[in-house]
Amino acid sequence: MAGLILCRSRYADRPYYISNMSVNIYSLEELCYYLYNNIYLIGTDLFDEGLVDYIERELGEKELAGQLEFLISENAGLSELVMTVLRYVDYYSEEEISGLSATIDELDTQNVSERLKARADNFLSNKRYSSAIHNYETIIYGRKDTGQGDDFYGNVWHNMGVAYAGMFDFYEAKQCFERAYALNANDESAKAAVAAGCLDDGRCAGEDEDEQVYVAYREIETLMDHAPEEPAYRRVKNAFELKEQGRADEYCAAIDDIINNWKTEYRNYIK
Repeated sequence: MAGLILCRSRYADRPYYISNMSVNIYSLEELCYYLYNNIYLIGTDLFDEGLVDYIERELGEKELAGQLEFLISENAGLSELVMTVLRYVDYYSEEEISGLSATIDELDTQNVSERLKARADNFLSNKRYSSAIHNYETIIYGRKDTGQGDDFYGNVWHNMGVAYAGMFDFYEAKQCFERAYALNANDESAKAAVAAGCLDDGRCAGEDEDEQVYVAYREIETLMDHAPEEPAYRRVKNAFELKEQGRADEYCAAIDDIINNWKTEYRNYIK
């Protein structure tokens, strides 16, 4: 979605309150925005008699209210309910709606905790570490999902550790990995805890009497050995080669480009 969008629906005097997110909705456009950006958190229970009545009475949209009332009576799935609202309002493009529909199809068999983890994992894979951590914390510190076992929560702690490590907060990463291992007994979590500890205080070198410490340290050494092959390393190296060659203008331009890329990555991390 881009550009200026003119709202076509009535702006209500009284909001519709979505209690589990503490959000007030005043228009169909705001409802569309909420649905589109919180699809991992909602279920068919959002579409109840209260919402249908609000759409009809407060927003004056009897046609949409009637469509939703019929779908609810037919036990329609989340995708059909959400698509009905989005296509009625025409707030998002058909391409955006189709993309959301595909996401919902993947989530239809998952509960709220699983959808929230999927959302957090998506943030993690896109290096939006702060958003990922926030969503993992919502799972961990929110109401416990009795349908999920220790493995699920252990994996949440592990992935949160990965997010902290991505932000170079190795102390917090180590705490997360240790909590993860206590729940999932996964060797990868144990090894990650050791590696984070090494990177946090650098005291694992030479402690090869502990097998896990030794293995983790050797893997770190291997990664360091291959660091010169990484594109980011080569960009910095090439920039300093320009400086050594006396090509000051090109050197400054290259450094500016590197710093701007770092700034962009950082902004992405903390979104």
